Amino acid sequence: MKQVGILGASGYTGQELLKLLKKHAGVEVKVLNSRTYDGTKVSELYPDFEGDETYTNYTFEQINALNPDLIFSALPHRISMDAIEKLDNSIKIIDLSADYRFKDIKKYEAIYGRKHVKTAHNAVYGLPELHQAEIKQARLVANPGCYATACILAAYPIQEFAGHIIFDCKSGWSGAGKDSPYAKDPTIIKDNLVAYSITRHRHKYEIEQFVKTPLSFTPHVIDTFQGMMCTAHILLNKDITPEETLKLYVDFYKDSSFVRVSKDIPQVRHTQKTNFCQIGGFEIDESNQLVVISTIDNLIKGASGQAIENMNLMLGFASSYGLN
Repeated sequence: MKQVGILGASGYTGQELLKLLKKHAGVEVKVLNSRTYDGTKVSELYPDFEGDETYTNYTFEQINALNPDLIFSALPHRISMDAIEKLDNSIKIIDLSADYRFKDIKKYEAIYGRKHVKTAHNAVYGLPELHQAEIKQARLVANPGCYATACILAAYPIQEFAGHIIFDCKSGWSGAGKDSPYAKDPTIIKDNLVAYSITRHRHKYEIEQFVKTPLSFTPHVIDTFQGMMCTAHILLNKDITPEETLKLYVDFYKDSSFVRVSKDIPQVRHTQKTNFCQIGGFEIDESNQLVVISTIDNLIKGASGQAIENMNLMLGFASSYGLN
């Protein structure tokens, strides 16, 4: 039995992690840190939660003494790296913030507005469809952003045929977190659709590390708690038919546990509360524009479920263990 823990356990991402870990027969949760809710039963904060677990607030000295096999950091950007640097090197780590997603530290500092605690790092970007072998050997994995996950999976196989890609993305409001205006005042998003950061969202620069085609990215919040759709408008500069495109994606993802490819157009509900990414569409219009649509659950494949997938790889379990 592997022992694991969560830092920042009381947020939406931490809560999804706990629910998934409780269903995983190979691990035991030993750390459930929340400075705000220390000593509070999880069910008091989340009434639908089934269990007697109580939030902890262990010091880093105490966590290191417990010597868990792996720690998830669901702490906010800029704060997570400070915590991670206090953990012993014997502990494997999955960071769900953006603090280790950029190989170029200067790029991270420019986007997130904080000097990094390291001048370089060897974290592996935790997208299993691209980096499974590296994740298995990693001590520190940077869990991808939700939008980045949906966009990279939608566009990565077709890059060599593309001159420009436009990502039009919609997400449930849980992606903004428990302290967001949507969580505090649900009327803001009721029967509404909100665009934000329309040209310079942080995930655009995360996506650009892997999708080298010039790209544009605009996110929106929709009136649902969880779920995400990415519509990728791919302006082709080489000839390829819809049938050839579909085969390209099927072949690329044939060994992926959680990517499903078909010509059908995915819907948000197809992947809500699952760790799957559904990719479909594959239509080309008169202007030689290919449209590919991907859907994921922003809290699961876009965050906690993908973190469990990475944990499985790092600790020697099958990648899908506890996630089906």
